[in-house]
Amino acid sequence: MGQSPRDCYPPAERGVSEGFDQRWPALRACLFPLLLVMAWRAPAHAAPPACAPAIVGPWSGKVWDAGLLRDLRTLFSVAAGELTGTYQVEDDSGGYDGTLTDFVPSGPCAGTFRWSDRHGEGVVWVDFRPDRDRFDGAWGTDVPLPGYIFNGRRVRPIPLS
Repeated sequence: MGQSPRDCYPPAERGVSEGFDQRWPALRACLFPLLLVMAWRAPAHAAPPACAPAIVGPWSGKVWDAGLLRDLRTLFSVAAGELTGTYQVEDDSGGYDGTLTDFVPSGPCAGTFRWSDRHGEGVVWVDFRPDRDRFDGAWGTDVPLPGYIFNGRRVRPIPLS
């Protein structure tokens, strides 16, 4: 705001010498607002919840999809300090994959993810039970909707005898 738009042009086009000392105020005036906007537009990512070590791994459950209750396989992980996930929905065409990103906590071991797959994107809310053996959830385009089930139970390897 304190600089005019012409100050964003290279110094030579404004009749100013090419020295860095002369260019720095103009560069700072142009770059600072740009960096400020970029920081404001960057998605905020929350640190994984304290329960993350107990929920990382594979889950098997159900999802309400296209008017049917379908099989769902979900894998939660922590990458770059963020709780994320992937999922697979089984359908008549062989199924499809999706991603869970941008976790925002809403309880001790609950929160929302941004889901994305070939059908679009939206919000899914999950709540991991205190014993960490299952999660209940719901999904939607703008907000999670009642009846749009997204749940799972912990998949544990079968011990070899």
